[in-house]
This record gives sequence, structure tokens and C-alpha cells, in this order.
Amino acid sequence: MADDTIIYKQLEPVRIAFIKTCVNTRDEISLLFDRLRLICGDAICGDALAIFHNGAVKEGYLIEAAFPVACPVDSDEVHTRTLEAAPALTMLHCGSHLTIRETVLKIYDYLDTHAWTTSLFRREIYRVLNSTQPEKNVAEVQVILHMWDRFFAEGAEKVLGAETSKRLMQGIESITPESSSKDYTIWIQTAIARLDTLTDDSEKKCQVVSHCAHVFPQERIEHLRIIFERGTFDDILREMYTDDFWYEKPVRRGNVLYMRKNPFNPEGYAKAVTPAERRKAYCHCSFVHPFLDEIPARLSPTFCYCGAGWYKRLWEGILGQPVSIEHVETLLKGNDQCTLTIALPLELAGECSPEG
Repeated sequence: MADDTIIYKQLEPVRIAFIKTCVNTRDEISLLFDRLRLICGDAICGDALAIFHNGAVKEGYLIEAAFPVACPVDSDEVHTRTLEAAPALTMLHCGSHLTIRETVLKIYDYLDTHAWTTSLFRREIYRVLNSTQPEKNVAEVQVILHMWDRFFAEGAEKVLGAETSKRLMQGIESITPESSSKDYTIWIQTAIARLDTLTDDSEKKCQVVSHCAHVFPQERIEHLRIIFERGTFDDILREMYTDDFWYEKPVRRGNVLYMRKNPFNPEGYAKAVTPAERRKAYCHCSFVHPFLDEIPARLSPTFCYCGAGWYKRLWEGILGQPVSIEHVETLLKGNDQCTLTIALPLELAGECSPEG
């Protein structure tokens, strides 16, 4: 069971000692806490917590099992870091940890109707952790938010200057934790429209809006970078071809990658009767969905540079060099799919495809 009250919080930074590892089931997490208690001892100054890195691994969970500590604790297994400040939606879960997912889904349902979108991180703070009577457990579930508008302001200031950023952010003060998703998407629509009037430089617009993208899982970037450093560029692509869920199937011709985004709902996309149904089944972005019923869309295609930022961070993280991304097709232009080209450094020219 859970207390159905969902609360917006600005979480403060806290020093933690942690073990970062993959687990297959939640039952393994309590064993990690036992090991941490032995190593950290009197340095522990708060409740046990777990940080979930969603999307980092193909199977199971990548987590950090942790305790707040009064002083650094480091060993071969345990390390200390500052857990960053973050905005979050929180909710109490009362009862067995095996049913926490029910509470997590309630927060996600709330996200669907309010002015927020989630990051790939979730925290669980175990206020009461009773191994013999799990029905008495109390955990605070914290879904970490992705602050699209804040990143938009930062990108605009960096690229276009502080005064222009202020003009673009007009009206954001009316958006609160209680605002609806409709109010937020309308604000985003008007902000992107203002950006289009303030510059016709597509590269600058890309730099501003791509800054808003969700952060690609760092663990995946590091895994692919190691593959690249130990082998060839094509080894990255071959690794991507083995994972249809997280990666598309880029085709390399010369120094350009050609790729098509995978549909968010492949079955719905295949069975769609109308173009609008097809577009909605295809699109991954909740901010775009309200604008897909009619074409030309009321939301400018400039917004889709946000999606380009997802790939920009991935490829620049792998290569350690800048790449240039260009949209070929997008749903907001009336296409029924999204395709991109990614220009690589010239020295990486070559040929590779899934069929090859």
C-alpha cells in the first residue's frame, strides 16, 4: 500500500558511501546494505537508500546502494561521493519492497498529467527497513525530474546571450508543480516559436534546443567508448546492432551515419489506420504528442533538435570529438518517421551496415 500524496521536493546534496553494482532482484539490495553497515560503521548518519540508473544495463538493475555518511569512507568496494541536488516527485510506499513498483507507476501516471518529465534516475529512501516483517517497511520513492525549461534557458544564454534567454523564458513563472501538462506544452510551443523569430540560424537553434535533451546513460557511453578505443569504429556499430531496444541501426557511408529512429510503439505503428495514429505510435516525446493530430503542426520542427541532443551526447561521448546532426525527416514536418544524419570527423570515413 502507499500514501497517495505526491509531493514535489528540491532534494539537497548529501554525502554518501556507496556500492555500485548490478542486481537481478530487489532481495539482493538488502545484502548490500548489510555489507555497507559493516564497512561504514559509526560514519553512517541517515537512512539506507538506493539510486537506480535506469537504462544502464540490458538485464537487471544498475544501482548504488548507499548510506549518508558524516565522513568519507573508501575501500576496494565502497566509495564516497556527493549525491547531487535534484528536483523530484516523491511518494511514500508502505509495505513490502516487492510492491514498490506500484508506487513508482503512480508517480509516472501523475507525470503524464502535470508539467514534468522524468530523468533516467530514481531514488528509494528506506525510512523503515524490517527484514523479518516487510509489511511494516516504509520507503520514500523519489522520481528525479528532467527540468527541460531550465536546460532550455541555459542553452539559450550560452548560445544567444542572457537578454535573449530572458525573452525566450517569458511566461515560465506561471508554470508551477501543480501546472498541467497542457499548460507546460503550450508554454514550450510559444518558447520555440519565439526562438524561431529571434534567429534563423539552424545551427544556433540546434545548439540551444539540443541542450534540453535527456542525458544518455553514461554507463552505455563508456561501454561503447571502450569498444572503440580497443577496436575499430565499426565495432561500435556492430555492438549497437545487437540491441534493438536502446539503439537504432546506423548505416555508415563515408563519414556520415544515416539512421531512422525506432517507433515507440512498433505494434501500434504497424496497425495504425490514420496518419495521426501512426505518428503518435511512432513518437517517443510526450511534449510532441499533443501536436501530432494535424499537419502542419502547431509546434515548430525546431523542437525536434531536442531529440538530436540525445544522439549528440551519445556520439560525442564515445568519440571525444564534436559531431553535427541534421534532421532529414521529422513527424512535426509531416513525415511518418524521423530520420537523421550524423556527420563524423573525416578520418572516420568508411562503410558499414547491419547487412554487411
